[in-house]
Formats: sequence, structure tokens, C-alpha cells
Amino acid sequence: MRRLPSLIALRFFEETARHLSFNRAASALCVTQGAVSRQIKILEESLGAKLFERDHKGIRLTAAGLQLLPCVSEAFDTIERGTRQVTTAKGRRRLVLSVPPTFATQWFSPRLGSLAVELPDVELSIRTEPTEDCHCNIRFGREALPDAHSELLMIERHTLVGAPHLLGRPLETLLERMPALHVLHNETRLDLWPNWLATAGMPAHYAENGIEFSNLEQAIHAARKGAGLAVVDRNMIVEELADGSLARISEIEVSGPYGYWLDVAQRHGALEHVQAFASWMREEVLKMG
Repeated sequence: MRRLPSLIALRFFEETARHLSFNRAASALCVTQGAVSRQIKILEESLGAKLFERDHKGIRLTAAGLQLLPCVSEAFDTIERGTRQVTTAKGRRRLVLSVPPTFATQWFSPRLGSLAVELPDVELSIRTEPTEDCHCNIRFGREALPDAHSELLMIERHTLVGAPHLLGRPLETLLERMPALHVLHNETRLDLWPNWLATAGMPAHYAENGIEFSNLEQAIHAARKGAGLAVVDRNMIVEELADGSLARISEIEVSGPYGYWLDVAQRHGALEHVQAFASWMREEVLKMG
């Protein structure tokens, strides 16, 4: 009979050693920081050896931790290869995602090719409305959910944009003459324009008139066509800024208070393809800088 420490504790040890951070390890594992700390303590007590040194600078591996890490990583690599062979033989796994409409079109869809490479044996089902059977929910909001693992992926970064031919014209002239393109939420205008104008030190009356749209994607499209100016989240217009179909009219940018969160139900948090998806999301966000 094998005498092994807890495999969960070993998995938590490997992830913590990879990041040298309890917080980042917790995010990668879709658990709390406290859960990571407890599992590390269990493992250290089981081995009778300290695996991490902790001080005001952070954490680092001890000699025992450095000795253990390659063995643990090699063992989990072998297990991963074996399970992939089994799941591939059985067929594709299903991953149900709930994604807000504008996020789905502007941010998520252009990256589906990268996701297919990362999770080749996973069948995606993407919904634009919350559903009971979803594994992961990308949510627009301000706070974490109390009954799920909630991780802030990105905070909104609002900037003023318009058609490229408007560049070079005085900002005040554009604000006076061009309609302000507004986004509605529950039939009420979002505070994108008032917040941006206040940060820019511009009069609030520039936002009084304009055109209202039911979602951000419509406002982005109208701004591209020269119908007016829009205050939009830079995270949602990466391609438009890169290909020159939209231009930043001002360097002023307003952060938050809303952002996009990754919510994972507790019953799905341990699934390998759910954790792989969460890791892929973090890497894609980091690429944006």
C-alpha cells in the first residue's frame, strides 16, 4: 500500500511553488487563499518539513521545497498525460460558458482560435444569458459573488473614440458639434459620459444631447461610421484601435468602477477543463498589458 501525502495538498503545493504567491495560486485553483494555506500546512505537517519561507517580501521555497517540487511536477505531468489519453478516447468534454453580449462579440470571439488550441478536446457552448448549467460565467459588475469563486479579470478603461477622420480637430469643437453616443442599462443611461467629462474637466452639457443605444456594441459601430463620439471601454475595442477603424480622440482615460468577473460555481471548480479555461482567460488578459 502506498504511503502518500494528500494529493490535493501536493497539487496546492505545486501551484503555490509555481507562482510563489498564495493569492495567485488560489486564483489559479479557483479556491480561497485560506484553503491554499491550510493545504500547505497539512502537507508540511505530514512531511515533517517546512516547504516555504515566509517574510515581508513574500514567500520562497526552502531546501525541502526545492527538492520536492520537481518530483511532484513530474508525477502530475504523468497523471495529466494519462487522463488526457482517456478523455480523448472517450470523446470531447463539454464546457458551458455564459458571456455578456458585447464581451462575447468584441473580446471573446476574436480569441476563440487561441482557446481551441489550448483546449482541443473541449466542446464549447457559449450563451449570452446566465443559465443554470453553465460551468463559468463572465459577469459585468462591481463586486465578487458570495456563493462562488469570483475573480476580477479586468477593470473597465473608458476612453473617448470616434471615426479616424476626426483626428486633428479641436476637442471642444468635436464635443460641441458631434452627438454623444450613449449606452443604456435598464432603460437608463450609463454614467460613461458624465464620468469622462468630469475627469477631463469639460462642461457636463456636452453629454446632454445625443443618441442612445441598448448596448455598447451598437455605440461602437455607430462611432466607427462617424455618427458621433462614444465613451467606451478600451478592452472592448482592441481590434478597432489596432486596425484603425476607430481612433482615440483624447488621451484621458477613466478606470472603473465596473469590470468583468470570472465566476465559477463551487461544484465545477475542481474540473480540469474549467481550471484550464480559467488559466487561459488570465493569460489572455495579461497579454493586453
